[in-house]
Amino acid sequence: MRLCHWLVGFSLCYGIAFNVFAINKVTLTLPAFKDNGHEFFHELLTESLKAQGIEVTIITPSRHTPQKRAVHMLNKNQISLYWLVKTNERDKKYALVDVPLTNGMIGQRILLIPKGAQHHYKNINTLLDLQKSGLVAGLGANWYDIDVWKASNLPYHVKDGEWRQLYEMLSETGGVNYFPRGMHEVLAEAEGQPQLEIEDRLILKYNRSMVFYLSESAIEYKLLIERALKQAKESGLMQQLIDKHWKKTINTIKPEDRTIIELISP
Repeated sequence: MRLCHWLVGFSLCYGIAFNVFAINKVTLTLPAFKDNGHEFFHELLTESLKAQGIEVTIITPSRHTPQKRAVHMLNKNQISLYWLVKTNERDKKYALVDVPLTNGMIGQRILLIPKGAQHHYKNINTLLDLQKSGLVAGLGANWYDIDVWKASNLPYHVKDGEWRQLYEMLSETGGVNYFPRGMHEVLAEAEGQPQLEIEDRLILKYNRSMVFYLSESAIEYKLLIERALKQAKESGLMQQLIDKHWKKTINTIKPEDRTIIELISP
């Protein structure tokens, strides 16, 4: 009887794997953003699957989907997958494609600050210095950053709804003083917000990566996407796309010249 059960299980697993790897066309429904922050992730999926001989069609429900709405759509099977910071809670809730996507840049936070506010940061070199400064971070609702800032004993303000409204809330002396962004995100955002600038000395670092989480409707593609991304990493394709989208940002940020402040990752 045990042998029978094992054979049935093996047959089912083998059949699923065979069917997945026999696919040659995939249609994915993905969120898009008005600041084009989705482009790398769309292209990574398209090119990595293309390298496996799979034609990809991407459908975007709208030109701009706020993050909170995108997560809701993921929960409701209205999109195929979404890229988010990897957390234990999300690992339990969604099907995980366990391949890091941005070389850890999401956890290397560069600060967007109001123009003219650089002097508030010039003497900050340690976590204790940042704690004593009293400077308040602006964070989006349900972000992993909230747990990090809380564990690191740093003050923060949470913006519910559209996190991009934080751009207009930043103030040199008001309630929200800086906006920590992933290294790969910050340059494009600064260029789109003329009232802001990039703080020029610090990296606030925590150890987390960004990954794809699948909705239930797209679980059938998990093995396919995972294999494609692993091979994209091994072949150098992923790094080529990272360079294409963010090499200018990295050259501008000059991470090698910055002071790294290690935050507490709970």
